[in-house]
Amino acid sequence: MPQYETMVLLSPNLTDEAVEESVQNFSNQVTAGGGEVLKVDRWGKKRLAYPVQRQRHGFYYIVTYKSEPAVVQEIERGMRLNEDTYRYMTIRMDAALLRKLERNEQNAKRQAAMAQEGRRGDDDRGDRDRGDRDRGDRDRGERDRGDRGDRDRGDRDRGDRGDRGRRDED
Repeated sequence: MPQYETMVLLSPNLTDEAVEESVQNFSNQVTAGGGEVLKVDRWGKKRLAYPVQRQRHGFYYIVTYKSEPAVVQEIERGMRLNEDTYRYMTIRMDAALLRKLERNEQNAKRQAAMAQEGRRGDDDRGDRDRGDRDRGDRDRGERDRGDRGDRDRGDRDRGDRGDRGRRDED
């Protein structure tokens, strides 16, 4: 069964019990269709970037689940008919996205463990020289300028100034 993630925006006029009932109703539809709810993430009441149906706030929740495509179509049909559902979006999570999410989760756990131990990761060493650049002779103030060449200090003729002659204006 493919894995899906659905984000739902509900009316801000709903009570907390009505929002929980909506989430439970969603979960029941998934399990009734032979699917499995993996995670329910309740964001709560948030301010919207722009008004949706003349409302500036809304209740968000995200449900991650495994289900057949026909069940997803039925759930979306029910959301279209529900006037308390302002917006919804369902995405099918492909294998590459799932691997990326799993990798991000593992990195977050590792960084949390390192922070708890008081250690820093390899990518937090910004105060040290990377070692991949020639720093030049610091005693004489010389630095490696790479492929840019030496700086013009104004005491040499660069070839684009000097004896050019006058321009004749017609």
